[in-house]
Amino acid sequence: MTQEFPGFAYKAAELSAYIFSIDTFIISLKNEEIIKFVAPHPDDFKQWLDHHGIRNVNPADG
Repeated sequence: MTQEFPGFAYKAAELSAYIFSIDTFIISLKNEEIIKFVAPHPDDFKQWLDHHGIRNVNPADG
């Protein structure tokens, strides 16, 4: 799987952790910035995050 996800401005290597709520991913970057991302296909984006070992802060939600 590639380091880039279509339509997402960051590479997997820049990400630290995420949480998914309703329709929005809240993502912590390694530079300590927090961003929000609404993925057109949330299941595909979550799979991409998990594949790259990005920590899910609340794994019970998904």
